[in-house]
Amino acid sequence: MIGLNIPTAHIFFVETHRDRYRTSGHWLFLPGSFSSFHKVNNNDELFLIHMGQILLHILDPDGKHSSFLLGTDMNSGELPVVNVPVGYWQAAELPDKAPFAFGSNVCAPAFSYDEFSIADRDSLLADYPNNKELILRLTRISE
Repeated sequence: MIGLNIPTAHIFFVETHRDRYRTSGHWLFLPGSFSSFHKVNNNDELFLIHMGQILLHILDPDGKHSSFLLGTDMNSGELPVVNVPVGYWQAAELPDKAPFAFGSNVCAPAFSYDEFSIADRDSLLADYPNNKELILRLTRISE
């Protein structure tokens, strides 16, 4: 494994593959965790679920909010894979009462921190005023 570990409370991530075309990694969400709104400006990102469930939120540039329940029970409408288009804001959280979620991300072309942005809460609220509760819940206050 490549040793990139992104420290986030109750979320564990490790990059497992990198070449000039793509990167991939595995993540584990535990109760109380969320992935704060962020975007990647140089690639699409695939979310793949292996165990559990995760709720993925996407804000598009026109202001539309979409949410997707990733899971392995396709008969009940869960999705095993979701694509986040380049430049779209994304955040993820465990659904209520979900004990954990384990999955992967794949970025193509390869992920670059130079193209990665964590959302500023106030700016995101100004750009997406109809999603106030969601933004307040899935952003962190800068210190």
